[in-house]
Amino acid sequence: MMYYDEALPRFAAIVHAALGQDEIFNHVFLRDAAGRLTFIALGKTLTVDQLDAIRRAARELTPWVDSRDPVATPEDIFDVSLGDSSEAFPEYIQTEQFTGYVRVIEHRIVGQDWLRPPAAPVTGLPPVVVFASHKGGVGRSTALSVAAAAFSREGFNLLVVDLDLEAPGLGAILLPELPRFGALDYFVESGLTDVDDAFLDQMIAVSSLTEGGLVNVVPAVGTESNGTPQNVLGKIARSYVERMDEDDHTVSFLDRTRSLITRLCSRASYDAVFIDARAGLNEATAAAVLGLGAEILLFGVDTPQTFSGYRFFLAHLQRFRPSESGEGDWRYRIRMVHSKSQAGAKAQADFRTRAFELFSETLYDEENGIDEKAFNFDYDDATAPHYAWPILNDSNFTEFNPIERGDQLGKDLYDRTFGPFITALGEKIGLKQ
Repeated sequence: MMYYDEALPRFAAIVHAALGQDEIFNHVFLRDAAGRLTFIALGKTLTVDQLDAIRRAARELTPWVDSRDPVATPEDIFDVSLGDSSEAFPEYIQTEQFTGYVRVIEHRIVGQDWLRPPAAPVTGLPPVVVFASHKGGVGRSTALSVAAAAFSREGFNLLVVDLDLEAPGLGAILLPELPRFGALDYFVESGLTDVDDAFLDQMIAVSSLTEGGLVNVVPAVGTESNGTPQNVLGKIARSYVERMDEDDHTVSFLDRTRSLITRLCSRASYDAVFIDARAGLNEATAAAVLGLGAEILLFGVDTPQTFSGYRFFLAHLQRFRPSESGEGDWRYRIRMVHSKSQAGAKAQADFRTRAFELFSETLYDEENGIDEKAFNFDYDDATAPHYAWPILNDSNFTEFNPIERGDQLGKDLYDRTFGPFITALGEKIGLKQ
């Protein structure tokens, strides 16, 4: 019996035996929505003997290779878009069966946004920061709220958006009174029709818990959902559905997220946008992490779950590594955050060591002599993505509820715990205190 993870390496070994390494990269492997593989032959370069050899050997790889015909052309399966090999991922395989690069095109029913490379920053937007985590309960929303309060105290205007649709939190933290609609309502309504500006205005509320600059908050849910709680699960189920625009182009959750943030920023002048992303590897996470050209803060406590989870995430992102590092390399926008950290230097060094090993295995370039353009860092380089910003474990923030405990957003209380994090974030996005 063969399983999913074995299929591509074994199929690649068969094709490699028939064609050789140079030729295999001129064609693509298609993995369909069910996970079944087909070798897509591009051009007229393959001989009948080569094709027959692939077909004979690959038929043994059922169920994960199309047993009807494991080899096809774009025309055979009525999809000429497969003829553009530039749309395929260059995937590196290192197994006993095969080692080398192949091109892979993925077709999925859900999760298509994870197949899009990280976008460049959206023109005209202020710095966007995504607060992300593999698991909940790591203090991600608390850090976002405290940072927003700290920067507003310095006179900066911020937009805060809760994209954690399945575990809403920011509205209850920052808003004594919710607006009518939340982000969940936007994604449901925009799945069928365009949302007008009047709707957007009813998504925004001003936090009265901050002072100085403006903090506008778009919660995940508003009073409309609170008044009809029986509809919330139905809304969540429909919020990720793709739609077609008037030109029959697919509009995904990522596309609608980009549109939402762009349109919200056109309603007022902001110095930064803070996004609370869905924990884990959810579709909403892809939209926030890949779609906005944002600074990505990866929160985690020092547990095995943190690093095993981020290994899945970063191993996927390594598919999009640029061939040459330099200005605009999206990898520079990632930073680990060591949340609920112990105060001792050893605890922070232990976390940094595990983060360094993780990034070295995934996103850092391999060391091939001295290359100034290589995306690589020393262990003690404070500018490196693995060099985590610590947020100390503080019982004062265990039960975070600034609506009832206003002192939790007071500088005297949060500065000792979040001060270094806020200073580092301000330097990163140009909001100097």
